[in-house]
Amino acid sequence: MSGQLGSNKNKGPDEEHENHERWLVSYADFITLLFAFFVVMYATSNNDKDKQKEFEKSVRLNLKLVGMSSGSGSGQGSGAEGQVGGENSQDVIIPMDGFPPAGGPRETKEYVNQFIEKNIDSADKDKIQEVRHDSVGVRIALASAQFFQPGGTKIKLNALKALDQIAKVIKESNKRVIIEGHTDNTPVGDNTSYESNWELASLRATSIVRYLIKYHGIAPQNLSAMSYADTRPLETNATDVGRAKNRRIEIYIILDEKSPL
Repeated sequence: MSGQLGSNKNKGPDEEHENHERWLVSYADFITLLFAFFVVMYATSNNDKDKQKEFEKSVRLNLKLVGMSSGSGSGQGSGAEGQVGGENSQDVIIPMDGFPPAGGPRETKEYVNQFIEKNIDSADKDKIQEVRHDSVGVRIALASAQFFQPGGTKIKLNALKALDQIAKVIKESNKRVIIEGHTDNTPVGDNTSYESNWELASLRATSIVRYLIKYHGIAPQNLSAMSYADTRPLETNATDVGRAKNRRIEIYIILDEKSPL
């Protein structure tokens, strides 16, 4: 008896019985995800365009919400210029359901960039110099060399396709839009009918305004033309690259209705 008791004392506490069926949990999760995947595949394989649009809208909306919540800070505060998350936040995906999207100038700029990427052919994308925003609105800069002949004021025929797409954004916005003419500091030639870059920039801007009114039915009261000549360069005029960037037409979509512009 004493020997048996002694041997029992040397034994540790009973080891916990190992569960050999834990793999079933992971397997069940895998099967559930696989089932969900095939349900989505089946739903999207249907040629019903309305359902496809609803599905695409749902996915983009959720991606937008994720992007907004993953920005810097608390994710609920607004950064400078009414931008969600501030300048350092992640770019959000704006559903392409028509202008204007919810949000401030930054979100509108993202919408315009997505519209250009989706609707303007790759061969015409070089005609759009850049899209940028400020506290008042969004600017779409058109490269003058792509829209006008050197020293000319008539829109090139091969530039109309890109301009027609930009016109859709302007019309959908139903916002006040300023068409700004900008040049470099090179004086106009002697063979022109105008005396300075002020007239050149003004005539180019008004050419765009007239086209938007005549061919796209944009309300004239929403449009205005301004000439800045060479007074607002983006780059130095000391280089060919800088001068080319300074020669531009800026389509300024005004989002702040209280702006004195």
